[in-house]
Amino acid sequence: MLTAVDDSQHAAMLTMITGTAAAGLEVGDTVRLTQVHEQVPAGAEGRVVGFYRVEPPQTLVAFETGHAPVLDRFLERVA
Repeated sequence: MLTAVDDSQHAAMLTMITGTAAAGLEVGDTVRLTQVHEQVPAGAEGRVVGFYRVEPPQTLVAFETGHAPVLDRFLERVA
């Protein structure tokens, strides 16, 4: 007997790293985008919320418009 499974409610979950990212950023750091990312303009500033252990590495940033995973190479720390 076959049973149908509705997996439409399941989402892929990425593991967040609680330590330091390869780019030397830490949770709570203020960062700036060096180029446009999706609908967030270059120069936008946000705060690091976490890190994704994917290839290439990504940093989860809270911008004014919401949270977005951003490639590490598109971020610079704001002093």
